[in-house]
Amino acid sequence: MNTVEQVQKAAQSQKDSEDFANKQADPRSGVSLVPMLVAGVVLTFGGMIAALAFTSWT
Repeated sequence: MNTVEQVQKAAQSQKDSEDFANKQADPRSGVSLVPMLVAGVVLTFGGMIAALAFTSWT
């Protein structure tokens, strides 16, 4: 492998890692939507159960 090929390979690797980092940071990317959806559903149901528990005590 000559120097030009090494530089091109390194540049592509750097671009791929930057694209991955940008995709992870984007809240609208499909990768981050699933955990946000699961957390939202869990917190919603947890809040409803807590509300029911507190209303039954009073």
